Amino acid sequence: MHSKFQKEILQFYRSVLKWASLKPEPAKSSIIQYAQNEYRKNQNIPKKKFDRIEFLFRSGKNKFEIWKDAKIDQIQIK
Repeated sequence: MHSKFQKEILQFYRSVLKWASLKPEPAKSSIIQYAQNEYRKNQNIPKKKFDRIEFLFRSGKNKFEIWKDAKIDQIQIK
């Protein structure tokens, strides 16, 4: 069973993937890869580190809003 916050994070992750799927290649695959890497990298943060999780979630949402507004078509992954 997921908490309300966990559901919100999963919903956000799905919305990023949905947005990326509308992009042309190679942007589509690079955006999806970036989102998946970030999710996997941070998925094992202990639930008790709520401040860290909330910070990462808000940072991700802010980035996503900038990308959507700027009509981003490519993400450089380093």
